[in-house]
Amino acid sequence: MSMYKDFNDIEMDLTEFEDQWLTKVERKQIKRRALKKLPQKKRRYLGSSVAAAAVLAISLVAFNQQSIANIPFVAGLLENWNQSNEVDWTPYKNTIGQTMSTGFGDLTLNEIIVDYDKVLVSATLELAEDSTFSYRHQLVPSIKINGQIVEKVSNSAQSIEQNNNMYLVYNEIQLEGPIKDELVSIQLSYDRMLTPSGEPPFGESVAEPWIFEVKAAQLAVQEQTIVKKLNQQVALPNGQSIVIDSIVTTPISTTVYFSGYTLDENSRMALVNEAGTVYHWQTQTTEDNRTGVMNFSGATFVDQPIYVELYDSNQLTGDRIFITDMQKQN
Repeated sequence: MSMYKDFNDIEMDLTEFEDQWLTKVERKQIKRRALKKLPQKKRRYLGSSVAAAAVLAISLVAFNQQSIANIPFVAGLLENWNQSNEVDWTPYKNTIGQTMSTGFGDLTLNEIIVDYDKVLVSATLELAEDSTFSYRHQLVPSIKINGQIVEKVSNSAQSIEQNNNMYLVYNEIQLEGPIKDELVSIQLSYDRMLTPSGEPPFGESVAEPWIFEVKAAQLAVQEQTIVKKLNQQVALPNGQSIVIDSIVTTPISTTVYFSGYTLDENSRMALVNEAGTVYHWQTQTTEDNRTGVMNFSGATFVDQPIYVELYDSNQLTGDRIFITDMQKQN
């Protein structure tokens, strides 16, 4: 039996306890101490071409007495997986807390964020006895939006071990286009598993898929999303150039759509804000027609100017190029 079900069956008299809320400073202090003690592992990126590995970390989640019955005892926060800055994505997240059981184990869907044309998912896998899994295995879900199968451009995935039989499971699913609805019906079917010996992006079929049907709101993200069409050419240190076709920034991420040249390790770019904070992309895809997408998870430029800083021989040049102001339209 899942330990989550065991917790749900416990009856406790909580009237003798008073709520003790942590301050924002205390939460940050606890998070920093926890991050220093956790191992760092690379996430696997499944796309149409180029991949980038990001160093990622997981933090602790605090519970109040109402949430214990609905949320896994160990749950990863999406913001601590997908970016390194201390931000709070609570206004934009959908907390799910659903558990599905199969012969392989119990999978609990923790959180979902719908971020323009991406879906970010956090889950917890508790293995059944004799099931084989490790941080080198990744669960890759199929996805339906409002009852329709949608094509995935890419899927970034990672599994992080919590103990011998429990793993945090993360996915960032890049879709072909934005989701326009404020409230979205999502079906996630965890029906494929990548194994250490497997050849991506195929993997192995899961004999008993975990299937979740949930509703996810994205109005809070939509209200802060800014889309800028640019068609701006940027010269690279190697003599080539790319065209930044458009930029989308949300409270969760910034995405750069480009064309004209395939960015390699020696011709990369970073985004920089007015304060000088440098953001490196977590994933990049390029197509045969020389179009590409760079995702900067955790980088938001809402109502801020965006600068680009280029690499030359794997080093940032220090020269910033102004791209655009990302101002919300009244």
